[in-house]
Amino acid sequence: MQMKNKWTFIDILVLCLEIAIPIISIVITCAVPQGRALDSDIKLAIIGGGISIPIVLLQISVTVGQNSNDRCNDETKTEVMHLSEQLNHISPILEKVFLSQNDRIKRFVYRRMEEVTKTINAALSNNNSGELRPSEYYEELLYLADMIIRDKDEHKKKFTGEIWAMTSFAEDEWIADEGYERLWTEKLKSICDKGIKTRRLCIVPDTVYNIISDSVFTAPQQNANNSFWGFISLLEMYYSNSVRKKTSEHYFLRENDNTDLTDIKGFFAIKLTNGELHILHGETVDKNGALTAKVLFNPDEIQELRNLFERYATQSYRMEKVISDVSKQNLFVDYLKRKNIDLT
Repeated sequence: MQMKNKWTFIDILVLCLEIAIPIISIVITCAVPQGRALDSDIKLAIIGGGISIPIVLLQISVTVGQNSNDRCNDETKTEVMHLSEQLNHISPILEKVFLSQNDRIKRFVYRRMEEVTKTINAALSNNNSGELRPSEYYEELLYLADMIIRDKDEHKKKFTGEIWAMTSFAEDEWIADEGYERLWTEKLKSICDKGIKTRRLCIVPDTVYNIISDSVFTAPQQNANNSFWGFISLLEMYYSNSVRKKTSEHYFLRENDNTDLTDIKGFFAIKLTNGELHILHGETVDKNGALTAKVLFNPDEIQELRNLFERYATQSYRMEKVISDVSKQNLFVDYLKRKNIDLT
């Protein structure tokens, strides 16, 4: 990119003086009667001054320009150093690649760098990470969990953060993963036992709602209706333990209460003491039956979802109230009590 020089007022003034002063000195000594009458040595001195002054002005102009360039160079160096610090964790790896003189390694790295560049460009364009691989998804879950745990440890009694989440129990969304999901469930228990407040919307499908609201409650077979047993597992996790029950709040929504929420399918989010919101959005099952989601980067989009969450995180939708209202006298609550699930 070609830089265009810009003339300032000082540059124009100096140029005019450089041209005018020699002319003025010659006019004074040769054209003005009083100047012609001067001694020849004085005339030479005037002409010499007229010639030397522009040289001095030129030197001053060059010095000022050089100082300006030096300042710009210093600012550029500062910016480069700042950028180097930001890329410092990458530079040693790339340096090893470039110094390795191994074409196979270089080709491998260049291909991977191209993939990473495409991923970053997509994230910049869409303001989200795109659908993560299952391993990446659980890494992000653990990252958010550790972030709010650190916030709790740092602020202690002044801690005001919380977990806010939504879980869908639709049959095609509910999985009982013995790998990542089991480890994540244990992490959730430890977070809640640590006293970190958890609020969760539960999107309950009609298949489950009809079972618990029927005039006579009948539990389905263990290998049928995974949604129901996933719902019972959540109740066991939070309502059979006094600490978790005290720390957590759950809200019961039917799948048609708000289609915007149903379409999202699920999310896990945290609010830190400083008010920051972080979220893994759109939890769903991929083609291989594994859970995944994407990270949202846009604060306005996150806040919009937070506002939607708050609309339903109210007393009217509290799990205890809704189940008590819809189950009435069909013995579902007694069934829960036999499983040590206390909704009172």
